[in-house]
Parts: sequence; C-alpha cells; structure tokens
Amino acid sequence: MSVLGSRMLAACAAVVVVIACGDVPTSPDGIAYITPIVLPSEAVAAGDTLRDSLGRVAPLRVYAIGDNGDTISATPTYLVTNLPPGVTISASGIVVAFDSLRTVNIVARVGERLQTTPASLYVVAQPDSAAKTGTVDSLALAQPSSPLQVTITGRHRGTRVPVRSIIVRYQITNVFPLRAVDPKEFFFANGVRGDLTSAVDTTDQSGIASRSVTSSVALGVHSVVVLATATSLRGARLGGSPVRFVLPVKKGL
Repeated sequence: MSVLGSRMLAACAAVVVVIACGDVPTSPDGIAYITPIVLPSEAVAAGDTLRDSLGRVAPLRVYAIGDNGDTISATPTYLVTNLPPGVTISASGIVVAFDSLRTVNIVARVGERLQTTPASLYVVAQPDSAAKTGTVDSLALAQPSSPLQVTITGRHRGTRVPVRSIIVRYQITNVFPLRAVDPKEFFFANGVRGDLTSAVDTTDQSGIASRSVTSSVALGVHSVVVLATATSLRGARLGGSPVRFVLPVKKGL
C-alpha cells in the first residue's frame, strides 16, 4: 500500500473514533446538536447526480439545532469514509457518483466538534425495466395474497443487474365484475395511511419489491386487479411499468 493510501486509512479510522465519542458539547455558534444527513434518495445512479423522488438534482442536507430548538444556519463539510470513495460531494452537498456499483458511507461535520453518524448511499445501475416475477395464487378470504412481486433491473457495463432502493407504488384499481373498489373488502394490510387500497415498497438488494392484498368479504367477485408502477432515478417511467397483476378470487369467498 502507498504512503498516501496509509494516510487515508488513518484519516478514516480517526473519523470512526470521532463518531464513537458520544455527546458533544455545544459549539461556540450556539448549536446544541446536528441532525443526521438527510438523503433525497437512498440511491444514486452510477455516473449520475443524486436526485429526489421526482428525478430532480437535490443536495444532501444537515440541520443544526440550537439550545431553544430553533434551526441555526450552518454549512456542513461532507466526508466519504470509503476507499476509494465512489462519489464526489460539492461544498453545497451535490453528489456525483463514479461508474462503479458500491455502498458509500458519508459523514457530515459542522465546526470542529459536531459530526453525524455515517449515512449509507447506494450507487446503483440506472433502472430501466420493471417486470412481474414469482407466482400469483388465488385470493382466499382473510388471508394475505401471494406476494405481488416486482423486480427492477438496469444495465451496467453491458450486463443486466438488479437495482435496489427503487420505490414501487401499488394500487388496487379494479374489481370484477366491475364495481367500486371498497377498502373494507380489498386492501393492503401495510397500505398507505388513509388509503389502504394503495401501498409502497422499496426494492431490496435483489431488486425485488412486493406487497400482498387481503380480502374481508366480497361475494360475487371473481378477480381483483393491482397495478405496480416505478420510475428511473431520473423520474422516467420504466419499461414494463405499470406491472399488472390479476388475482383470481377463490370460489366461495
């Protein structure tokens, strides 16, 4: 290992020591504490800039809190603890990723004493495809359906790979014979608060998201339709999205 590499490792080790030191006294600027790093997204596409859920370029943020609970203006310094780092971060918190897929750990420092715990950011392939995977069984009364599984992938250096940390939105759209969707009859147990006919999941390291539908009473219904939608990290709808699931209802439900 080069002398420079040894020095960088020592610097990163020092960062870990600082993080582990516990409570830090109030800084001269009247800051009682700082928040963890707020990520606009858990993932950034390789070779691209970190963006929010709408695909807009967005910075990392850290908020400084005073003794009275007020927000104090502060300019954090961001430090990547990985070797090699995998991303660059501007003074304003704009992150640009290199072309390699990896997990990047970032800390922020305000002044000489205040430092955040590490935040993990995933450098992933830009997603371009959503597909239905797994098997969909018939829906039975008062039991969660088989997982409505969606797999998100993208291409990186000529190879198709799974993409993690992509938001997939599920919606119960139709009940047949055609009738209004009643959230008391068909719903996601872990659905969106206030609208259990909707649900959200985030893809895991295998690129998979899934949610299950539950039914209470729905006499005369023979099938339920669920749509799952997802976009790229630039906000463009993925190929194959929306993914359409048709759940047959078991007779006698």
